[in-house]
Amino acid sequence: MIRYHFGYDGANSTKSGKRLRPQLLLRTALEEGGTLECALDAAVAIEILHNYSLVHDDIEDGDELRHGRTTIWARYGVAQGINAGDALCAISYLTLLHEEAVAPSDRVLEMLHVLHEANLHMCEGQGFDIMFESLPSVTMDQYLQMISGKTGALFAASCALGALAAGCSPTRVAQYAGLGRSYGRAFQIRDDVLGTWGATHVTGKPSGADIARRKWSFPVVWALGTPPSPDREIVAQAYAGGVRLDAETVDAVIAALDRLGARDAADAAQDRALADADETACRAGIDTRRAIRDFLAEGARRVA
Repeated sequence: MIRYHFGYDGANSTKSGKRLRPQLLLRTALEEGGTLECALDAAVAIEILHNYSLVHDDIEDGDELRHGRTTIWARYGVAQGINAGDALCAISYLTLLHEEAVAPSDRVLEMLHVLHEANLHMCEGQGFDIMFESLPSVTMDQYLQMISGKTGALFAASCALGALAAGCSPTRVAQYAGLGRSYGRAFQIRDDVLGTWGATHVTGKPSGADIARRKWSFPVVWALGTPPSPDREIVAQAYAGGVRLDAETVDAVIAALDRLGARDAADAAQDRALADADETACRAGIDTRRAIRDFLAEGARRVA
């Protein structure tokens, strides 16, 4: 099942994906004078942990497609999907322990702490995301708290682990974590745009799937914070019911979001998050060659 998830189950199988988190970790380590050898196991570990979260996320959201392929639970059943996800989680931590061959034991212990803490915050954010689906309203502050855990935690951990692999001080590790956290916010906002307007051939999921499930994405939360208007009321009424939306209602909500300017607002919010990452780096004197920030900006454009 794990081989299937990664696309290694046959000669014609391929696993798409951007590998942003391990790339971010490796680039951070190299920026701080580390080597690929000192960071490779950590990079593999963060990618495996990310995929554990994807397997469980597909079950929790009822998604039957990811990257255009049938998800594990849809192919093998919910129980097997949970078990495969749990196995990926265990493999992630075992992989990180391989760092003992190239790093002092106290540094490996700190890396394990970072990964466990990120997993906890990620689960907390996912819990908020699921809970929000049954609420009649969600504020922007609540939304930002949710994505800080659901998405930002692993991006922050990627940068922190890269800095740790390079032997950075605790202060510098925390600064790199802040850089990753800002990018996590930008990434999730862009992902919300794709979940609303993205075509199936781009996202690998049905168009408008997030709206159908009443996901409290950035466009929806922003739209409901605008002054009263007929379009705002369309979105509010659709999200007040607490039930899955039919195709006609999904189309009406997306059209109302378009007229309200929610997509432009999301683009502006993403730009602000990237600017925050730039400010964090400049203030702390990290990423002096812009290797991390340029990669982050490129990644944000790539998921657009």
